[in-house]
Amino acid sequence: MSRLRAALGELAQEAPDVAPTTDLAALAVANHQRHRRNITMATAFFATVALVGAVTAGVTLNGSGQAAPATSSVPADLPAGKVGALSHAYLTQCEIDESQAPPSFDCSQVEWRVVTRTGRTYRVPQALATSVTDSRSPVALSRDGRMFAYYSRKEGTYVVRDLVAGTQVVSRAKVKESKIDRGAMLVVSEDGRHLAFDPREGSKYPGLLIDVRTGETTTLNGKYEAIGIKDGLVELIRYLKTDLWLMPVTGGGKPVRFPGTYIMFSELAPDGRTVAAIEFDEMRKRKVTLLDTKTGRVVRKVTVKGAPGVKSPGSVRIWASASEVMVDYQVGKELRSYAVNVDTGKARLVQKVSLTTAQEVILPADW
Repeated sequence: MSRLRAALGELAQEAPDVAPTTDLAALAVANHQRHRRNITMATAFFATVALVGAVTAGVTLNGSGQAAPATSSVPADLPAGKVGALSHAYLTQCEIDESQAPPSFDCSQVEWRVVTRTGRTYRVPQALATSVTDSRSPVALSRDGRMFAYYSRKEGTYVVRDLVAGTQVVSRAKVKESKIDRGAMLVVSEDGRHLAFDPREGSKYPGLLIDVRTGETTTLNGKYEAIGIKDGLVELIRYLKTDLWLMPVTGGGKPVRFPGTYIMFSELAPDGRTVAAIEFDEMRKRKVTLLDTKTGRVVRKVTVKGAPGVKSPGSVRIWASASEVMVDYQVGKELRSYAVNVDTGKARLVQKVSLTTAQEVILPADW
């Protein structure tokens, strides 16, 4: 999940209700960016666990929505060929020696792992975990969990695996590993053809839209954060103002301004016009706002009913149906994903994942 959203959400829960929304959001962004500039792999362990939580190796969901038993054995490497769609990916934690004061950290064995929807866990040693800038190297899952994108040091660029068809495409556009900086982000389209790479989240560093098949690249405005690619459109968000820009992969389009400050945007709804988001000053009010991407107006607000009594969601993601958007909540040591009806607010539990001390969890189309 986006560290920027997490930082905003955490501040919203702790700050007094009388503080102005814009001041709170601006402060959260500033603190988030300053923290990211100074963060190391060792301190990232604590920061990310506090904000996001993580998933135990081998824990997925069965058809009843219950967590499957975890396994303590070291998983096998991700094989070539077909393995099936993914439930999630996660970054393992640094080894901690608590016998010393202060505790020492060994992050040399940190790696990405993936979990299929059938419950199989695999190591992905070919997916770069830490770049030469000592930064976390991101991975991405498509909204259906079929496409898995990661940076390969061997190839010197990004690789997209179709884990259902068993095929792989190495991007024809090379990307220097040194470009992967603090808080870097990665998004993959549902067909696996396009990647959006943000070298430094929350900064004005320009991003890059990559056509992995042709090698063509398009520079993305550094003031915006790419959060999804769907139906030939790149969804770009500029926080605080707040602007949304549905940019065709061929370029063009223009932003729309929303009244208010919003975070945690969903992908574009099946109607091709609506997105769901959380208004910053309503983080603790269990409300989801529907926004019109053509006019910028608020369509309606709904109060989430039937989800756990937590202060705020952790993310808003993909659409489960034409009327339900996925909203994730951390409840104790569990990550719970609910399909929230945007007409009634009724929430139904879709999946639960046990949380441990891994550094980061990536869900399908989770930005």
